Amino acid sequence: MIDALRVFVLNRFYLVAALMGVTVVTGAATGFGLFYRLLYIFGIATVFGFLWNWMSVRSLHVEVERRSHRVRVGDDVEERITIRNLGSVPKPVLEVEDLTDLPGYSSGMAVALGSRSFRSWRTLTPARKRGVYTMGPVRVSNTDFLGLFRRSREFCGTDELVVYPRIYDMPGFSIPAADLTGESSSRRRSHDLSPHASSVRDYAFGDSISRVHWNSTARLGRLMSKEFDLGQSSDVWILIDLHRDVQAGELEESTDEYGVSIAASLARKYLTSDMPVGLVSYGDQRYYLPAETGSGQMDRVMEFLARSKAEGRVALEDALPLEEALWGYHSTLVVITPSHRPAWVVGLRELTRRRVRVVSVLLDGITFGGVFPTLGVAPALHEAGIPTYAVRSGDSIPIAMSRPYLASDAERARREVA
Repeated sequence: MIDALRVFVLNRFYLVAALMGVTVVTGAATGFGLFYRLLYIFGIATVFGFLWNWMSVRSLHVEVERRSHRVRVGDDVEERITIRNLGSVPKPVLEVEDLTDLPGYSSGMAVALGSRSFRSWRTLTPARKRGVYTMGPVRVSNTDFLGLFRRSREFCGTDELVVYPRIYDMPGFSIPAADLTGESSSRRRSHDLSPHASSVRDYAFGDSISRVHWNSTARLGRLMSKEFDLGQSSDVWILIDLHRDVQAGELEESTDEYGVSIAASLARKYLTSDMPVGLVSYGDQRYYLPAETGSGQMDRVMEFLARSKAEGRVALEDALPLEEALWGYHSTLVVITPSHRPAWVVGLRELTRRRVRVVSVLLDGITFGGVFPTLGVAPALHEAGIPTYAVRSGDSIPIAMSRPYLASDAERARREVA
């Protein structure tokens, strides 16, 4: 819009210049005084328009209060802009615009300022896609009354806005546990040594020296032994397919946005339960986080997901062999993908033979406006014994992730594809 206006102003300036040239030539050829008077009028109007345009963007003060620096998809990005006329010359029309690369954001306003007056307004715009964006500077523009000149000034600095993916509670989703000693999905007392010491008790005959809790022993004056929990499940890995050729949809209604929201939700679910969670994704670059626990890991997951872009060149079937060394019999892998290619199913089948617990989440690309039937691979996943969940555009993610995609659903999808 702004570029089109600039072209319009430039074309109008050339038109006035051409009219002045024709007036000069015609006046010289005919000697008729009216043409010279027109020339004077054009010249005075042009000079006056230039001076008026120059003065309109002078003596201005702009303040910007950006209250949003970290938001999630769907949250409002809040901003307040205040512009003041410090001079005595009125400014009848000023165009004020915050320059930003945030998708769908618009804070443009046309304001009129009297002598030594001000205008202030607040904007609320929903964040529609995860990412890291730049807010600012604020550009104030003006044209003269003839539209011959356009002048702009930029005020204030820039701020970084990070838009994180949306997070959902997923109480109905569960993953198969590895059931290793010291590593299970439930907490219960264990007679074996594990990393999870939960309490102390009086020393019993037969307890090994390694079980003695020396701090409690010194404090109480008698031998005390440590009690252990069986602990939490083994590490959970989340693999998000951000290959650009299989994505569909736009902004918040896109496969990559649904995928990262599911990944963030699963990460929070299991990190809250003190399970180690790792992340792998091939987007505009390789994103890798080793499996760890704690709130700091959740912050790192959100930061990685916010910065990831669905511009990957590595397909899922190629990423699996590149990363297979990360997963062993103690690992659970959740694969989130809109890919319709059967080759990656073969890769997951090989992982299950190595006793890796695998869960797949299919993002149905057709419902996002794509052309490939993602659910066509569901029958092969069921034959491989891989639990599968299906998510379509417009679905409630917590509800979709609470019910596995059954074999009967897969068979119906197979018939539809055929």
